[in-house]
Amino acid sequence: MTLRDIAYKNIKGNFNRYVMYYLSNTLVVMVFFIFANFIFNPVVSKVGTLGTKGVLAANTMILCEVLILVFTVLFTFYSISTFLKSREKEFGLLSMFGLTKGQIRRYVIYENLIVSTVSVITGLLLGILFSKLFFMAITVIMYLDAEVPFTISLKAVVITILSFIALFQGLSILVTLRIKNNNIAELLKGARVAQEPPKFSIPKTIMAIVFIAIGYTIAVISGAFIILTMFPILLFTVTGTYFLFTQFSVFITTRIKNNKRVLYKGTNIITLSQIVHRLKDNAKVLFIVSILGAVTLTASATVYSTQQSIKYKILLGNPHDISFMEIGEGLNDMSILEEAEEILRKNGHMLRNKNQVLLLRAKNQGELNIKSSKNPYRNPNTEDFYIMSVSDYNNLAEQFKKANITLAQGEVYINSYEFSVMGSKSEKLFINNEYITLGINGETYKFKLSGESIGGVIDVDRYRTNVAIINDKDFEILVANTPKEEQIMYYGYNIEDWERSTAAVDEIASILPDNYNIKFNEKIRTYVDIMQTMSLFLFIGTFVSILFFIATGSIIYFKMFNEIRNDRWEFISLKKIGMAYDEMKQIVSKQSFIVFFMPFVVAFTHSTFAIIALGNLLGDNITLYFLTVAAIYLLFQTLYYVFAKTMYLKQIKSFEI
Repeated sequence: MTLRDIAYKNIKGNFNRYVMYYLSNTLVVMVFFIFANFIFNPVVSKVGTLGTKGVLAANTMILCEVLILVFTVLFTFYSISTFLKSREKEFGLLSMFGLTKGQIRRYVIYENLIVSTVSVITGLLLGILFSKLFFMAITVIMYLDAEVPFTISLKAVVITILSFIALFQGLSILVTLRIKNNNIAELLKGARVAQEPPKFSIPKTIMAIVFIAIGYTIAVISGAFIILTMFPILLFTVTGTYFLFTQFSVFITTRIKNNKRVLYKGTNIITLSQIVHRLKDNAKVLFIVSILGAVTLTASATVYSTQQSIKYKILLGNPHDISFMEIGEGLNDMSILEEAEEILRKNGHMLRNKNQVLLLRAKNQGELNIKSSKNPYRNPNTEDFYIMSVSDYNNLAEQFKKANITLAQGEVYINSYEFSVMGSKSEKLFINNEYITLGINGETYKFKLSGESIGGVIDVDRYRTNVAIINDKDFEILVANTPKEEQIMYYGYNIEDWERSTAAVDEIASILPDNYNIKFNEKIRTYVDIMQTMSLFLFIGTFVSILFFIATGSIIYFKMFNEIRNDRWEFISLKKIGMAYDEMKQIVSKQSFIVFFMPFVVAFTHSTFAIIALGNLLGDNITLYFLTVAAIYLLFQTLYYVFAKTMYLKQIKSFEI
């Protein structure tokens, strides 16, 4: 039997230990190839074919390719090192049978060659399988000027194979040099050396909590200066997290273990005795996993939160897709509108809604008590107003599924537009006032404030002009006293498939002559430009986040299954003294739950304060978006935990007394 045969049989017999390493490598290779296949697609580099957004997508993916390779180096180095450390007894047996240190190294290299080769082949096949789906998704998300055709780039295939075979084998050779030349007796003992009770330092235990608290406090109070305070926040938080796992976790579990009421309840005497040692042994791993988890969670939540926040504000300020304001002379001149509607029809965008509303212009003439704000980006417009009748408002409100309002004569309801796409929190401006005094065509009118809402039923203009809704009779009086040249006719359109109407909007904008009495407003170009970029980052970021997630879960999985040989004798002993399988299952469930979810809790807490700091910087509350991402992360973490626990219990059940 050759060394290659031994390596193959060992992998086959220890499938549970290798499965997550294999799957993680496969996923990395798959994502790398998909990105490379896109980058080397013949049409991607042609700006004239796909537009600048296609080049942006390609450049972003090149950056991700570098990130994937760096990540793979660290992940593979750790994985192989962990395997070797747990196999000292196996190497001792091989030495006893006459294998030299050089032969043992070749044996390990053969093992890694088999796993890495299968991983690369599987990853390539899956990459080819999902490339078409990826190309279609990028085309839709980026609104590219042309569809990316499906091709299999030979250059991408060669680069992927050479990169990962060289990387996996290079690291394998490097790590095998660390195989020690211990005597056979020491190797056979392996990790079965008696463990001393874990020790902890009270000062470092206290420092764990104090440092993390300092980091959180700085993050919360920094506000717009978070960029300047980021380094000390990271320094305190990371250092505190390290002490949290190496010192504080041991301190807490030891204190719980010393509580006899808890210790002698059920299987706790075994669970706690093992978990104290396990937390101490795995402290550095859990620390790394929690930091990686916090980075993944924060990055994903940041991109998603920013995208959703921008989307919400654009739609809030622009209920109509396109709108026109016709001012003064030529009121009800329909020629431009008819031409615009024809352009929309020609481009395949049918009208869903068309609204026409008469507006009047007004200026604030009184002293206002404007609600104070800590938002450094706030620049409210409290002077300019459009006047609208309550009937027109309610007609539009029903169309946009907003609540109707009722106003008596002398009352006013305000729609304020105090927000911007980025860096401004939506805030009510006039809510602290009982009355509003407005100047209209040289006359002054005083209205009682009935209420205020953010955003309205007509599109916001460049000055963020507020809208004042008044009783129909009051409005009729004002219209009668306002000359035609001071009146405004607003036309609002909602169209089918508006997100793909950029070409039509460009054409409409081109037909409006300079200094014309019609003002054109649209949300489409701003929305599409921002959403294209943010969606690209979110889409690619999701792939990279999945890699990080799989890696963090796999690291814990490796630790569990590399310790199972030591745990085997303990569980066999428990079987001998009559412990039932369900009781052993309970022990494993508790221990693996702590190991899997303790890093998640720490990562979630770190990310929560990071998101609070980001919200303060943007002047917005993005907690709900963060919780959505965290819930998805928790779901996958739970599935990973169930899978790992099931595989572990399957191994325990197979142990023979």
